[in-house]
Amino acid sequence: MAVTENDIKTHIKNAFRNQNLLNCEVTLKGTNDTTDGYASFITFATVSATYKDGSKEEINIAVKVSRESLIQNFRYAYDREAYLYSTIFPTFTKFQHENQVEDLFKSVPICYKTIADEKLVVIILEDLKQNGYRLHDRKNPMDLNHLKLVLREYGKFHAVSFALRHKRKEDFKKLVNNFSDSMINIIDDAWKQMIKESFVKVCGTMKEIGKLELYEVCNSILQKDPGDLMLGLLKTDEAQSAVLHGDCWNNNFLFKYKVENNKMFPLQVAIVDWQLARLHSPVLDLSYFLYSTSSEEQLERFDELLEGYYSSFSSTIRELGCEPEELYSFTTLKEHWKKYSLFGILMVVFCLHAMMADKEETANIDADSEDRIRNFMDMEIKNVAEYHKRLVACLGHYKKYTDT
Repeated sequence: MAVTENDIKTHIKNAFRNQNLLNCEVTLKGTNDTTDGYASFITFATVSATYKDGSKEEINIAVKVSRESLIQNFRYAYDREAYLYSTIFPTFTKFQHENQVEDLFKSVPICYKTIADEKLVVIILEDLKQNGYRLHDRKNPMDLNHLKLVLREYGKFHAVSFALRHKRKEDFKKLVNNFSDSMINIIDDAWKQMIKESFVKVCGTMKEIGKLELYEVCNSILQKDPGDLMLGLLKTDEAQSAVLHGDCWNNNFLFKYKVENNKMFPLQVAIVDWQLARLHSPVLDLSYFLYSTSSEEQLERFDELLEGYYSSFSSTIRELGCEPEELYSFTTLKEHWKKYSLFGILMVVFCLHAMMADKEETANIDADSEDRIRNFMDMEIKNVAEYHKRLVACLGHYKKYTDT
């Protein structure tokens, strides 16, 4: 049964029930379009709160509700995101405060409440867009300022996992108990066929544009079966692992900007959509993020970007009372890049064309599973030349840094 407006209002009022309120009025303002929050239905609202001391406040919120058409097959992913907001983020925040960390990882939206029953999952969050955040254009690569900002926050986030495991091993073990990879459940026969077809297409493209060395790279992956390679990566039990974001493409980062010399400069980032959060090597996040958001110009600065990530990671590790070289050295990070950056290539070959598609060409999320993937794969790109350049940059970088 679909969630009604009255249901949404009730969930919101329940979320604010214990906020020392005298009165709480909820005004619904609309819903998301089909290009934001692919797997969830989002309703925006304003809460007009009157507190018992007489003060008043207006709070902009976003109510994220599982899609009725997807809840049966993707329940584990909806539950995973709710668990991140209800349990993991508060645990990480408390751990940082206990260790008097000054530069906290807090680059996620405020969560007011999570609700789950047998039919739906609801997450009530701050409305980031009303609070000054905006999306970067997904059809364009991010510049260095955006990339460095995200990598800085990833460094802090990943560091908390390493330090918490080191200092409180049993607590961390309990926190990530039953934390199997959500994406493994997505990779069915239809998904494997689609990623295989995407590699066939990209192999053909590399031949067509005369990039024969990159054709060999792509074809080597194709011959080993990209779906099986993906499953192999995800099922690898990596000892030096962290809780990861998982879904690292452009639209899962919202930025707050300042203007300098008539240019927009990103000051803060909020990371959203945690349904594919997993426990694995940080390189799965890093490779997916960098390959899906960078062009050749940015990837040429890869060493600088990776060093920036590790600098942030190291600073947070030290603030948490640990030594970075003992828990996850820079040498190990580079070794992990060679071992695990294939994940980013698999994702970018499969998804880049959809990331660069125009808005009106976005696939129907409510279609049946196989049709949904087929529609996703068949979306057309108007700027084909830029798409080819991005693919060449990613494959070339992967070849260079993995000695493929």
